[in-house]
Amino acid sequence: MSFRRFAALCGLIACFGAVAGARPAHADDVVNAIAIASGALLLESLFVDTPTQNEQDFVSLEGGRYDAVRQEKQATEFGVEYRSGYFLWKFKPFVGAGLTTQEALYGYAGIRLDTYWGKHFIVTPSFAVVAYNRGDGKNLGSPILGRSGFDFQYRFDDDMRIGVAFHHMSNGKVFDQRINPGTELVGLTFSVPVKVLLGETH
Repeated sequence: MSFRRFAALCGLIACFGAVAGARPAHADDVVNAIAIASGALLLESLFVDTPTQNEQDFVSLEGGRYDAVRQEKQATEFGVEYRSGYFLWKFKPFVGAGLTTQEALYGYAGIRLDTYWGKHFIVTPSFAVVAYNRGDGKNLGSPILGRSGFDFQYRFDDDMRIGVAFHHMSNGKVFDQRINPGTELVGLTFSVPVKVLLGETH
């Protein structure tokens, strides 16, 4: 393993170490850990070949747990994303929406960075801006939030992908909000190329 890959791996370990030890009042611990891990993967990606042509667009479905770490206002969550294959340098844009069984509803848009670990494994940090309606769910202190985290995916030979996603949402006190509890979402994902959904298999 190269030093760059070792550094990226250490960043990921630091991220999950922070998550495991996160305290309810310290959402910033998780944010900082995700930032460190994402920075390590971005640095690593600078020295790894990235596809130069646009890739396939995907629709990704997710199901999992909302507030899975702090467990203050847990719920089941469902989400859907449209993941563009268009490159903005090394990044790809995406949009998505989710809802929980406590009627929290959110939509978001942002950028993703696919890092390839062999032929089949993809680790993807991402960041998005979120519009959030709490419903009967957790008060996150603001209708506008940031969302950051990772997807860990296995890519099949037909390019369908299955994986695990971990994301953090909080307001980050960007506008001096007093309330910033933050929340985490952990789920299973299944991604299908758009051309497959449209029946364009050739």
